[in-house]
Amino acid sequence: MSSKSVLKKSIQYAVGCACAIALAPASAEVIVGGNNGWEVSFDGSVNGFVVNESQDSTPANTVGGNLADNQDSTRIRTGLLPAVFGFNVRSPIVDGLRGSARIGMYPQIQNSNTKNQFGSQIDLREAYFKVEGNFGEVQVGRSLSIFQAKNLLTDMTLFGVGVQGGVKGGGTTLGRIGYGYIYANFNANIRYTTPNYDGFQATAGIFDPSQIKGDVAATETDTPRFEAEVSYAKQLGAGKFQTWLSGMSQSAETTDGNSVRASGVAYGVQYSMDMGLDLLASGYTGKALGSTLMLDTDSLDSLGEERDNDGFILQAAYTFNGKTKVGLSYGESNADETSADRSVRLSSGSRQIAAQSSVTFGVYHDVNKWLKIAAEYSRVKNEWHGEGNDQEADVISLGGFFLW
Repeated sequence: MSSKSVLKKSIQYAVGCACAIALAPASAEVIVGGNNGWEVSFDGSVNGFVVNESQDSTPANTVGGNLADNQDSTRIRTGLLPAVFGFNVRSPIVDGLRGSARIGMYPQIQNSNTKNQFGSQIDLREAYFKVEGNFGEVQVGRSLSIFQAKNLLTDMTLFGVGVQGGVKGGGTTLGRIGYGYIYANFNANIRYTTPNYDGFQATAGIFDPSQIKGDVAATETDTPRFEAEVSYAKQLGAGKFQTWLSGMSQSAETTDGNSVRASGVAYGVQYSMDMGLDLLASGYTGKALGSTLMLDTDSLDSLGEERDNDGFILQAAYTFNGKTKVGLSYGESNADETSADRSVRLSSGSRQIAAQSSVTFGVYHDVNKWLKIAAEYSRVKNEWHGEGNDQEADVISLGGFFLW
């Protein structure tokens, strides 16, 4: 299997973005029992989409990109969100402290474009506990990372398909992962969140470190990864306003002792008017972040130099009668060419990914509190460094969610 095929397959199995935060506005937690102040509850959703995609041929000698090679396809599959079953436990308040815990399982409905596959992918994304008090909140376990999380959760394709990615995958679609933000993913961490001070809140944590990889690999990780976010949310005039700034930094060393560092900042601003209009702008910039998956795929060139990355999303949506949202968004992610990348391209013709962009038009309708239907059209474009190296695809999807 080629390295490009391995990358596409790994993206399909690694990406996807369901979390309790994302589902909370549209789902209802079901309390199933409790005693002496204890509560046990569960929540979740199941979704399915029919997705049709047509693609151009992949240019020769290219590295990276999330589209197949000139393959028209129709799939019946999970969208950007997988299905989810979340199990929750909450304690009574004792000595001013309240504890809670969550375990979340996230399966997909489709096989990997094969008739016979015994058991779809089940991803145990969440397993954490929290301790809350007047001091704020401490969380320990596995959960969605801080850096670029809000960029992901405010993306309108969260309840759709967006960019499909590899058409034969058994995982979720991409949405705008690699096309406006990089996947935050779910990782082991210990974090602290302050109380809400009149709309201001801050979160900071240490995370299980990742290898930083690309054409070479930095595999020694002797310090954790640091991630943090400062946010502000407030009722402003005839609507709700929120803005955020998050950051990440982590170092690693190669086997010959060379140190590399991945770092970045992400930001966003959103204004949701009571009349139904919702406006969003978000983005990120940094080095050694990767083009689609973060840190461990295409962050370093052949000399171990960190590649620069940036991207953004512009999104506008209008909700009619509180039930039907119509939205249009554009997003792109960029990866700069290093001097080593340029030398390789000029000598061998091998070209790294330069930009991934897409425009999506979507309609999302809440039939009632537990049933949502969605339809999207996306025009996707991948570009590689050098002249005349691009590929385009059209993605049409229709599906729905049952939420509880």
